Amino acid sequence: MGHCDRSNHGDSFLLTRDVYQDFQLTFSFWISAGGSSSILLREPKRQWGTTKAERPGGGPHCGCEITIDYHDRNRPTGTIGSSIQPKKLVGGEGRWNEMEIVCRGREVRVSIAGQRINRCDELPLQAGVIVFKIPETAPVGSLVKFQDILISPTVVKPEV
Repeated sequence: MGHCDRSNHGDSFLLTRDVYQDFQLTFSFWISAGGSSSILLREPKRQWGTTKAERPGGGPHCGCEITIDYHDRNRPTGTIGSSIQPKKLVGGEGRWNEMEIVCRGREVRVSIAGQRINRCDELPLQAGVIVFKIPETAPVGSLVKFQDILISPTVVKPEV
């Protein structure tokens, strides 16, 4: 569980210890009205710092971000990166939503409640940590909860 608190400057992060390249990530999330969060995929594991470029999601070669935000019209829930918007909006605030993210090779697929809402085949081919993020721009007091988090590494078969 995380919430936005202006006394702690900057974004808030929860990172995996292990690195992953190809995987299936499933979890449930609950987000309060007006809340904002995201998941960073394949974020290179490195020494973190306090400047924007030294934080997860900053600097060169950063991973891919999946947005969780039901109010941002430019980057609604399921947006991949900064611009690949979902086909439809599924789920909502103030209730539990099930999300599945599959990374395989250069492809990432995002589903909510069993409905595929977005896909991209331009993911960087790198291993990295998975990061749960609350941005410092989230409304004060907003809350996000995650539960039933399951990461299943997958083996990619070589192409013939």
